[in-house]
Amino acid sequence: MSTEQYKIKTYSPKFAKKTVTVMRKVSQRTFGSLGTDNFDDQVSHFKNVLAKKYEMRIVTSFNERVIYGVAIFSKTELIDLLVDPMKKGLGISTELIDIVKNQSNGTLSCTTKSRQLADFLQKNGFKPTTHNQFVWQEN
Repeated sequence: MSTEQYKIKTYSPKFAKKTVTVMRKVSQRTFGSLGTDNFDDQVSHFKNVLAKKYEMRIVTSFNERVIYGVAIFSKTELIDLLVDPMKKGLGISTELIDIVKNQSNGTLSCTTKSRQLADFLQKNGFKPTTHNQFVWQEN
């Protein structure tokens, strides 16, 4: 997928419903009670808790009608990397992880039970430290 076909943007609350839709498709991890909440509660939690606590970058269609992926992170931690399963293999995850690395303080950790995310992290310079824990350090 070329960059003419999508845009990378800083998260805005106007994208909350579309972002939660991607999260529900991927369902790698649930934040708090999000796994049992209904859609509207998930959107509310996303806007009022996650978006205020962490930085986010989203990949949208050029017209911003569809969200293809989202990275949730802080300066020291990759919280989650979510890409619509229908858009896997297009370089979206790599683009997002590069942004997160550039925004970091030079070290990132990520805890995940997702085998797919764990494999992706290792292919992108993260080293396993303990069970389900991965660390990346800038050279």
